[in-house]
Amino acid sequence: MINIGRKFKRSFILLMKALLIGAGFQILLYFYVGNFTKKDYVSTENSVRSEYEIEVCTEKRNFVFIKCMKCATETMATIIRRFGYKRVLNFVLPVKNNIYLGWPYIMEKSDYRPSKWPYNIIFEHSVYNSSVISALMPNDTVYITSIREPWNRLVSSFQYFRIGDIAEVPKNNFTEYVRNIEKYDKTFSDPKKHKFRGCIADNFSLVQNLQGHCLGMPLGFPKGRMDISKNLTAIKEYINHIEKQFSLVMIVEYMYESLILLKRMMCWSLQDILHHSSNVLGVKQTYAKGNNYNIYKNYSHIDFIIYDHFNATFWRKVKAQGQDFYDELDHFKLIQMLINQFCFVEGNTKPNGKFLTIPKSRFNSEFNFTSDECGLMSRYLLIDLREQYDRVEQPKKEDLTGKWEEPPRGCSYPIPNH
Repeated sequence: MINIGRKFKRSFILLMKALLIGAGFQILLYFYVGNFTKKDYVSTENSVRSEYEIEVCTEKRNFVFIKCMKCATETMATIIRRFGYKRVLNFVLPVKNNIYLGWPYIMEKSDYRPSKWPYNIIFEHSVYNSSVISALMPNDTVYITSIREPWNRLVSSFQYFRIGDIAEVPKNNFTEYVRNIEKYDKTFSDPKKHKFRGCIADNFSLVQNLQGHCLGMPLGFPKGRMDISKNLTAIKEYINHIEKQFSLVMIVEYMYESLILLKRMMCWSLQDILHHSSNVLGVKQTYAKGNNYNIYKNYSHIDFIIYDHFNATFWRKVKAQGQDFYDELDHFKLIQMLINQFCFVEGNTKPNGKFLTIPKSRFNSEFNFTSDECGLMSRYLLIDLREQYDRVEQPKKEDLTGKWEEPPRGCSYPIPNH
């Protein structure tokens, strides 16, 4: 019996050493994959596939991905927009230059572009609402989302949305912000701060139970909507409803594991889940937890309940996959690293005729990853999807971008010359 972990570790160390001394990518890849797929590389599970045998199934193309701010959704965009764009699938796209499907309000007909054809994908920011979305999508639609540990999401949001500056937190001090979070949250969402927030609606909190709101839980926004935030029984019932509706709730802290689950569930290829990390910020100050964590957990308690629930269901799904899940996980991490090197370290994000050949393995057919593919992975494909929509649908000129004005719901990007 071969020790899987040690064998992968030996291969990985040899590969890294070879990279450091400048060995060619193709030689290294064939060495690694050949080593990984030899018949003596045995799993402890009896269900492992034989050498080079690839499971055949039909890829799923009809799906909804509910995005929540700062939950790795722009990283997921490099996967999902690319997947649909290459296959000319029909996205539910925001009207004109809008970037949201009504978010943070429930989507209405005026928020999306009409189509002559059945829709395949909803991906741009929208609030989950079963009746609204199911009316647009086919019966076999798969529902997916990603969530993030709430404290980590708070830290990321504080940096990315410049909350300290906009909310007038003295010296942009994070501890001061958390200890008076209700006060500063109201300041940040005040209509007087609208021009500084940009795309964020007035009187809407980015840091209080946002993941619950994105998943459609009624929490009192907009004014007049039901609010179940103080009803623990209703909260748990709604979470159980989401669990029944969603086939996969990805966990940002375990993105690679999440993507392998996604690949297997959707019958996608390894090439489909290769990605580029986007909108990732470095830590600019110390974000000490201590009592701050408990203060925030009390303020955004629903998001903590959601995270704990779906973190548990996530690991039950992983456990059910068997040992070859971890074999594929190791393989995917290495291929992703090599793609990052080829695309972004070597600078192959513009068409130049170069490509990287990924050899056949137990988990993928052989494929070439081209500079064109690197380009699709690295650019804002919503613009390309709009152009693709115009080519396919051929809408009337007055239904296109037109004269720019700030939309009543959401915001537009890019802003055209006007």
